[in-house]
Amino acid sequence: MPMMDLNPNKPGGQGHTPLPESMGQFPSESASFSHNPISEHGMFPNAAGSGTNPQRFNPVTDPGVNPLFPSPEQPKATRQLVPAYREANASDNKMTVQREPVVIKPAGIKSGIPRPPQGRRMVIQIAVASLLLVILAGTLLATIPLGFANGKTGLTTILSSSGLYDTKNDNSTLLAQQAATATAVTQDGFDAGNQAYVGVNPGPALGGSGNRFFQGQCTYWAAYRFHQLHGIWVPWLGNAWEWLGQAQNYGWKVSAQPTVGAIVVLQPGVQGAGGYGHVAIVESINSNGTVHTSNYNWYMGGGGFGVLSYWDFSYPGYPGIAFITN
Repeated sequence: MPMMDLNPNKPGGQGHTPLPESMGQFPSESASFSHNPISEHGMFPNAAGSGTNPQRFNPVTDPGVNPLFPSPEQPKATRQLVPAYREANASDNKMTVQREPVVIKPAGIKSGIPRPPQGRRMVIQIAVASLLLVILAGTLLATIPLGFANGKTGLTTILSSSGLYDTKNDNSTLLAQQAATATAVTQDGFDAGNQAYVGVNPGPALGGSGNRFFQGQCTYWAAYRFHQLHGIWVPWLGNAWEWLGQAQNYGWKVSAQPTVGAIVVLQPGVQGAGGYGHVAIVESINSNGTVHTSNYNWYMGGGGFGVLSYWDFSYPGYPGIAFITN
């Protein structure tokens, strides 16, 4: 867009509007400038400070007076205007102000994630360490069983391996051995003869100093009941299945046929006998080929260790089932 020349003293020209005569002259005493780069050069200096801007402007003789709106009360300039250095774009006549970028530096702020206070960091570290210890203890308890293993519990194994448990004064091994012994000696037919076992509660004492078998076992009852019926104590010792051979060695009668008051001997596994066999006393003979017997430690008849019960066994079946008399 072409610039309009507002100089009233320049005649002619397209778009020139003559000004009134009273506006043609302006008082020169309105303002005094010691330095006016526009009146001196009639142009703006370029941004580089060298050369001239090709677009010129007519000088203003008195910058303190507005030539378009003259007034006797025009404001006077009170300070010298600082020249603005602008750079004109020769292609589209756009002007931009060159300013230095303002950089605001942060005051005392560090980059990154803020760290918690010293006391809080200590609490977090203790919590993490405690969590790791709980996880480790849970893993050990899950991998090592708490039941008996080699006479020791899993918890005892952990404590002894860590030095927190005194294995020299540990009685868990003794307790485990006693438990194993109790399980063995209370099985049907087991009897080493004339022995007492620590930690094992025997059955009721039925009296008689000649009974050398373990109280509560089937052997103890058979010896007691035989003595009660015949007045003779069984002279041998041993497990129930061994009574057949022991009776033969002592010259007692062994038969496949029952008699009332005889000792019935069952070999291991015969008609429900355990691994050590079973002995009982024939109380009566039934007509259906069975004998009615009295027993200790025979669970099928509703009995148990040291508990008297009655049961019927079938015969013949020698030598799986045999009968002993004196």
